[in-house]
Amino acid sequence: MSEDTVTPEAAAAPRAAESPHEHRHTYVFAIGQIRARFRDPGVEKEFTQVVGATDTKGLTTDEVLRMVLTRPENRYLARQMQYVLVIQGVDTYDVVPSYSDDYDKLIEALRPAPTPLDLDVVVGVRDPLAAADSCAGHPLPVLEFHQLYSFDRPSLFKAIKKPEGMSAKRFRAICDEVLTKILQITENAGATPEDRAANFVACRYEAVYLKTFEAFTGDYALTSIDVRPAAVGGDQGVMSFTVTYTSRATDLTEKYSVLVSTEYMNPYLLTRLGPSL
Repeated sequence: MSEDTVTPEAAAAPRAAESPHEHRHTYVFAIGQIRARFRDPGVEKEFTQVVGATDTKGLTTDEVLRMVLTRPENRYLARQMQYVLVIQGVDTYDVVPSYSDDYDKLIEALRPAPTPLDLDVVVGVRDPLAAADSCAGHPLPVLEFHQLYSFDRPSLFKAIKKPEGMSAKRFRAICDEVLTKILQITENAGATPEDRAANFVACRYEAVYLKTFEAFTGDYALTSIDVRPAAVGGDQGVMSFTVTYTSRATDLTEKYSVLVSTEYMNPYLLTRLGPSL
């Protein structure tokens, strides 16, 4: 993962006015955990019957779930399950694939041994008209995904180049602080331009982590992460992602920003991280 691998696209032409009957796409770039639910009691009963005819001795509940859904003969059952993206402990989206073959990606996201460190990134379009009931009976917005990939925090941190001379323990601690602050941005459901820009940077742009390593070496603390529409282009989805570091000795602050375009489904960098004016 490197800042040099991101190639900014050309700026978009102005949008034409929409008719009252048209609905603009609501793009989503969300980070959470995919969890499987039974969409209705009939699906749950069918699953129970399948499990009863399967050798599950010694397996955990999560291992049984994944084993049953990955078998080709149970593909019909996998398509009837509900896949919920849980963000900060809250059922947030009913996730459905754009193509039927992509059910494989949903099933692969179900870990046989899930942990709080698991992360699933879902990029797609939220249906403004459709909603599905969660297992608690509350309607969830439907998120049709076009991209879904899974990893855990250690895997993400391995993709970042560790500075020479820094211990692995210190390296992981700093990475964890940066990622946690981004994910804890208030009500980050990955649906606003600000949320999408923040989540994109967290997963795709290692320069923010490297700058934080540098700041900590100079006895600066990471005091805030702010994402807001840019002064130029903000009305077209250009977001300014700004990190603020404060000297522990003098209270002086330094700010660094990067511009991210969120106009399309896939966000991308417009600038590299640099001092904020």
